[in-house]
Amino acid sequence: MKKLTFFAGIALVLFSCNSGGKGSSESNSENGSETIRSKEDGKTYDCLKAFEADYAKLLTKEEMNSVSPFDMEKAKKDLRSGSYGEHKYRWESDRAPIETTLLNQTIKGPDYNTIGIANLSFYEDNSDLKSNRDYFDRGYKTLSEQELKAIEENLAKQTDEVKESGTGFMEARKKMQWEFVDGIGSSAWYKWNKDYGIEMAVLAGIAKFDIILKVSDNPEENLALAKKLAEKVLEKCK
Repeated sequence: MKKLTFFAGIALVLFSCNSGGKGSSESNSENGSETIRSKEDGKTYDCLKAFEADYAKLLTKEEMNSVSPFDMEKAKKDLRSGSYGEHKYRWESDRAPIETTLLNQTIKGPDYNTIGIANLSFYEDNSDLKSNRDYFDRGYKTLSEQELKAIEENLAKQTDEVKESGTGFMEARKKMQWEFVDGIGSSAWYKWNKDYGIEMAVLAGIAKFDIILKVSDNPEENLALAKKLAEKVLEKCK
């Protein structure tokens, strides 16, 4: 618990900054080449709290199967509840094994198909929805020079422990390559990894969750299916 609180504190130091205004939010990413248009319709999606203790109902196996059919009897299920919970299925694919190099040795492992949801969590009930969205977006978008400077100034005021960990966190953060997903919830971002597939982070009001998916080597195909899975979750609050 102490460790989680410590890293939550680092995230707060790195990404908290004041922002104003209401309604839709636009900011530039990728050195100004991409415009992010997040939306806010006033919905909190707090009804999703009812599923925090039961991920099997948050996104059911039948809903997953309707988006990307698989043999539910043969697939391996991972299910646990809470903020770091998940409901996920894995099954064998016809793709070539994944090769990993470790200590100058090549190790081959199955390239499983994967589908599921993870990490449902919430901002405070009475929190400002636009501020939540701005904070969420800063965790994924390409940071501007102004934002990087503000983070460096924040870190300079912290303890040596926070400075060291925060600097390491920021170096990793700069290497993250997330792409904005238009039209999903209040805001959404995804990244693609050829070995692990799609991870899509979704914000809806005060709720946050991740969609995890790999059923082919095609990023666009996986993203289209991930969007459908996210919509299945969001429809529970209609």
